[in-house]
Amino acid sequence: MNNFIDVLEELETHLAASSMLAVIELLQELGDCASDDFHRYVLGRPSAPELNLPSQAKEQKSLIRLLMKHEVGPSTENGVVLVPDGTTVALCPLISGLEAGLKRNRDVPLPDVKEVVDHFESLTLKDGVSSSTVDNLYSATIAKDLGLAFFEFQENKTQTAMGPDGCWDDVSMPRVFTLLGDPSPVTNAFVNGALDGIILGHYISEGSKVRTPRRISTLGSKVGTPSRISTLLKDYYNNDGVAADMTLRSNFRRKNFLKITSLEKLEKTVKISLILYRTIMNISFPGSEDKEEGNLASNAVQEFHQFFLECPAIIPRCMWGARPFKGTPTLLTLPLEFLYIHHTYEPSRPCTTFPACSADMRSMQQFHQKDRGWSDIGYSFVVGSDGYLYEGRGWYWLGAHTRGHNTRGYGVSFIGNYTATLPEAFSLELVRDNFQKCAVRGGKLISTFSIQGHRQVVATSCPGDALFAEIKTWNRFKET
Repeated sequence: MNNFIDVLEELETHLAASSMLAVIELLQELGDCASDDFHRYVLGRPSAPELNLPSQAKEQKSLIRLLMKHEVGPSTENGVVLVPDGTTVALCPLISGLEAGLKRNRDVPLPDVKEVVDHFESLTLKDGVSSSTVDNLYSATIAKDLGLAFFEFQENKTQTAMGPDGCWDDVSMPRVFTLLGDPSPVTNAFVNGALDGIILGHYISEGSKVRTPRRISTLGSKVGTPSRISTLLKDYYNNDGVAADMTLRSNFRRKNFLKITSLEKLEKTVKISLILYRTIMNISFPGSEDKEEGNLASNAVQEFHQFFLECPAIIPRCMWGARPFKGTPTLLTLPLEFLYIHHTYEPSRPCTTFPACSADMRSMQQFHQKDRGWSDIGYSFVVGSDGYLYEGRGWYWLGAHTRGHNTRGYGVSFIGNYTATLPEAFSLELVRDNFQKCAVRGGKLISTFSIQGHRQVVATSCPGDALFAEIKTWNRFKET
């Protein structure tokens, strides 16, 4: 992402007298992104004057074309970038969200075609959206693609409806992004880009109601909407937070998306988008189309909510630089009965960035493998103070976290010493609210599972007095 932002800054310098929207439309054109009839309908044709780049910008144009062309292959994904928080983002849906936000009028009238109008005569949307419009912010980023992904899965054209995540060949100099499972049209990187586009597009469109448009020659500030796209992206992806709001950054995309989106609206927008896409692109779905689209929308949003939005984002082993497992790992017999809570004690300080948390993970793995003679890092998952869980032994492999009880439960450890203080509230929420729900729905924990602190089953002070007092208030806590 930093390379993309650097190139974008150079373009903005060349185009200092142009508007933010003109720059976004140029990016869409150069990247051949959102150029089909559907996207051009919901986003509208380019509204800004065509920009002529100087000859010295040729290299920037080539790089933008390379970075923005989103393609999912059998094993790799193109058109995605690594962002500083350790996650990967598809640029095309991100830029589409920014375009929708900058165009301000998000409610796009449906085409005056009898077939389309008939579908919506009885459809009433909440959140101020009438049945004769579609919200282009959602339709151009996630709604249509989410519906189509589930259609392809239902028709056995893909092995999975959503995902997977992936890994870069080199985190310090990423070039090739390899998928960690069977591909779908809606990969984790695509969803990340779409959510970021919706969050930032919403921020721009809401802020624009009280602010006048700016030229990109005016430098952005920490107050109000940044006036450069590059500044907006820097603030969002580099831990500063947009307009100095530390909660408005990529680490919290899932939580922020849920704050601004009702699931009912998303479901109906998926249905509208599918019908609109079918009409504009002149294609058909098998079976009863109206029922088919309604079922697709309902199933897609339910799965998306339960298995993506409500699950914690997990940084895979390959991204934090894990060494190979020593020997042969042992499969767990799922579902498990317990969730055992730990703190690392050492490292004693919470990590707040992807590089710092990754370094802590490597340090713990080295200690567990070299000093203790274990086959791998002992924990199933580790919680950073950066908004993410880090994969240790993961969902399926026997850990070495709670002596005598490793076959019965997952070991989840918070990075830091929590004898006298607590982890960040959002870190606690990741485990208390998100991890537990996700594990039960995914068949990893039984529905009647119990939570215990490490000290309850092993002679230790772990997980620290403060953290232990906290987990005693959790619903699933079980006294010995």
